[in-house]
Amino acid sequence: MTFLNVILLGGAAAVAIPIVIHLLNKNRYRTVRWGAMHLLDMTLKVNQRRLRLEQLLLLLVRCFVLAALAFCMARPVLTGASLLVGSAKTSMVLLLDNSYSMDHRGAGAPNFELARELAAKVVGDLGRGSDISVLQMSSGGTPLYDSPVTDTSRTAKDLRALEAGFGKADVASSLEKAAAVIAKAPQSYREIVVISDFQKVSWQEKDAPARKRLADQLRKLPLPPQITLFHAGSEGRENICVESIDFSHRVLGVKQPFTVRAAVRNFGERELPDLRVFFRVDGAERSAAQISLGAGEQKQVLFTHTFDTPGSHVVEVVTDADPLKADNSYAASIPVWDHVPVLVVNGDPNPEPLRGETDYLQIALQPFRQGQDKAALSDLITGTTVTIDGLDEKALADKRVVVLANVSKLNDAQLRVVKDFVRDGGGLLIFPGDRVDTAWYNRDLAAFGLMPATFLALAGGRDAKTPPTRVVAQSFSHPALEFFNDLRNGNLADGELKQWFRLREPPPNDSLINAFARLDSGDPFLVEKRFGEGRVILCAAPCDADWSNLPLRPFYLPLMQRLVTHLASSVFPPRNLEPGQSAVAFLPAESAKKKATITDPLGEKHELTVAAKSGRGVVEFAKTQRPGLYVLAAPDGTTIHFVVNTNREESDLRQLPEPERKAVAKAMGAELVSSVEEYKALDRRRRFGSELWQPLLWAVLGALFAELLLQQFIARRRK
Repeated sequence: MTFLNVILLGGAAAVAIPIVIHLLNKNRYRTVRWGAMHLLDMTLKVNQRRLRLEQLLLLLVRCFVLAALAFCMARPVLTGASLLVGSAKTSMVLLLDNSYSMDHRGAGAPNFELARELAAKVVGDLGRGSDISVLQMSSGGTPLYDSPVTDTSRTAKDLRALEAGFGKADVASSLEKAAAVIAKAPQSYREIVVISDFQKVSWQEKDAPARKRLADQLRKLPLPPQITLFHAGSEGRENICVESIDFSHRVLGVKQPFTVRAAVRNFGERELPDLRVFFRVDGAERSAAQISLGAGEQKQVLFTHTFDTPGSHVVEVVTDADPLKADNSYAASIPVWDHVPVLVVNGDPNPEPLRGETDYLQIALQPFRQGQDKAALSDLITGTTVTIDGLDEKALADKRVVVLANVSKLNDAQLRVVKDFVRDGGGLLIFPGDRVDTAWYNRDLAAFGLMPATFLALAGGRDAKTPPTRVVAQSFSHPALEFFNDLRNGNLADGELKQWFRLREPPPNDSLINAFARLDSGDPFLVEKRFGEGRVILCAAPCDADWSNLPLRPFYLPLMQRLVTHLASSVFPPRNLEPGQSAVAFLPAESAKKKATITDPLGEKHELTVAAKSGRGVVEFAKTQRPGLYVLAAPDGTTIHFVVNTNREESDLRQLPEPERKAVAKAMGAELVSSVEEYKALDRRRRFGSELWQPLLWAVLGALFAELLLQQFIARRRK
């Protein structure tokens, strides 16, 4: 315990006054000898003890009144003396919710303006010499500064300049980073302040164990911090958002029809009978639709477009229905190809027509390569065929898919090159044959993670007596085979396989592997595996006509093209990003050490140096926290678009009601406030402790009343 007005403790000396008065008025007895005194002696001794006890009780009550009054005036508090000074240095970690839901505008200013003003006031009131770290919650706790700063006025100014709209608040990750920062704080008094709108999607019940675990870790620190949850902003009930856009994942070529499916959701409580939705391509409006959207309803809108030029393009679906702009549009970067470069590795070349391992495959991939009007008919896929010796890093530098056709095995250098190629977004298509070393595939290629399924044994036979097998005709869900759900495009069951490899069944719970086509023998025919950012597809039969008549069937051409374009559809590095995800582009090797320029959504240009990596140029830009369009100008004149979209979970603006906010705070061992005044009162109570003058004053009044009753009781007894 300590005192705010220590000098007034001197008033406690007044306790001596009743004692002095008692001593001065103490009865003085005169001894008178009387022969019959012994008869009253016992009675007098009993009465004397009772009188002394009554007088002592009265004296103690009066002394307590004076002492308690002095203590009351000295303002005692329950705290340690080290925290008595109001300007004590503090280490504070401020977690500021800058998710785009904070841009909701209630009756007054947007929630984020209120939140950042609260944050600036909290920081501005810190004592001289305090240090402050600011973490932005929308990107999992991204720090505003590289290290804690002690200039609180500068911090308050920087806080007032921040903007919201940067994705979803990641509470658990932000708290984890705050715990790491506060554990290294230099001051003994430490505090974590979380300022948020407490949106339900960010403060879900399923995340409560993680929040409690982090709070427990903080309490176990040698100097545990105080935790304050600060509710800021009003709840929104009306919001419309473009929730997503979806389009074909196949490689898109020039003049090919392109369909965009946009999902629009009404998070509000009233119906919108005539909502306008617009479709833009490269910033220009191309079409519009009008829909009726009920309360809480989602509807889809379709738009179609055909690109006339190859390169990087941007499509956008927009509705301008409410003031929360961050989710009123959804954009996507779309690469349009004039060709898809494929490397075909021929494991069994033959100079005779249609006798080589890849002759039928080359025709299927480039049917218009020879003959007629090349201006009107051109191939989207351009294949380069090499033997096994031609497979190296240089050959794969500009390719999107590599095909291994009856290749016996690869050397270690080739295996590493293929692994890196697939991991970085390339596609690998494997056709077996009579030359493949199955032991090598099952051992070495599988060890590198590139085998969707291992080879078991040969099945069937090429003699006339052995019955063939067929591909099972079914409703295909795989993107490469959906085309064949319409039998007018070809029936895969028309082909016969006389001989094939039995493939091991993929594990039933492995989400990375999918046997998406089967033979009527029950064996897998096509098995796909995701590896890194790319894919691998393994076929149970060769791509030539030695083991089957598949190359002679009408469906063979679209089947091969669909498989290859599906493998080529992985756009890596990705161009549609989340806030904070780095924008990375692969450029030609000759671009290395040259300068590229990226323009952010605010129009600011950033110069980047192209690095040399894995036989190509690589450029990376990490400052993508702001949603919008980032345009990269490469040294060779190529333009690449990157689009950053906000997380649509934030579009549901409902907040935790106050009882639930209190429950969250209680579970974390935190205090909940909703205004600067509440915070200041809480901070004062934490630093100075709880003052005891009020209960002491009540104790004084009670003692005075008790003294009056006791005095009256004694007087009645004497009578």
